Amino acid sequence: MLLHNLFAAKKPQSTYSVLNTDIHSHFIPGIDDGSKSVEESVALLKQMNSCGFQKIVCTPHVQDEYYRNSRETILPAFDVLQNEVQRCISELELFVAAEYLIDEGFSEHQKQGLLSFGKKKYVLVEFSFFAPFPQYKNRLQDMLMKGYTPVLAHPERYGYWNVQDSVFEEMRMAGIEMQVNIPSLCGYYGSDIRKRAFGLIEKGLITCAGSDVHNQNYMSVLTDGLKQKQIQKFLREAAVMNHTIFAE
Repeated sequence: MLLHNLFAAKKPQSTYSVLNTDIHSHFIPGIDDGSKSVEESVALLKQMNSCGFQKIVCTPHVQDEYYRNSRETILPAFDVLQNEVQRCISELELFVAAEYLIDEGFSEHQKQGLLSFGKKKYVLVEFSFFAPFPQYKNRLQDMLMKGYTPVLAHPERYGYWNVQDSVFEEMRMAGIEMQVNIPSLCGYYGSDIRKRAFGLIEKGLITCAGSDVHNQNYMSVLTDGLKQKQIQKFLREAAVMNHTIFAE
């Protein structure tokens, strides 16, 4: 029995089912740089479901400059997609939120009410890849005070903090969650970001994972990643909260 359990523990993961829930994606068609049509979204979501995901949080970009989305643009587009998914992939649950860039326009979105998910009112946020918004700490603190739980998307991709773990440690101590991109772990953005992503995991700073799927290229990276030993190790040992987000 012990020998059987030993070998069972090392059995490769063939899917991402241990995660259950994807909290970062761009499947709502036509409103950001993600999917372009309902048909494309459904095709991608079928693959996500086959990969083991049972719940998907749709998080289109909300930015002051490039993707000026709001509840008025996101919710109707989500309803169209939701209706089609219920017809074609009835076993898959979709939820709607957003990926908010912390920028000049963020405070206005907060006044109107941020799109959140889960009982702890998780809100996915991101920073510019060039430099963080000067008042980002104030914006995050405001979110916490209003009862939201910020989730910082892909911290491994912010090159200006590529060796500054103290910044992320401070955020974690304040109650901010950290979401690693699975494509980062797969090497999609290059070896440096891959190394940084696994480094943040090893230091215990990552609390959840997301696919950040925009199109078929991302999807292919996700499925091919299941063949990588480090991805297998991550799935076996992942101390992430994805599977409990809607059960808390």
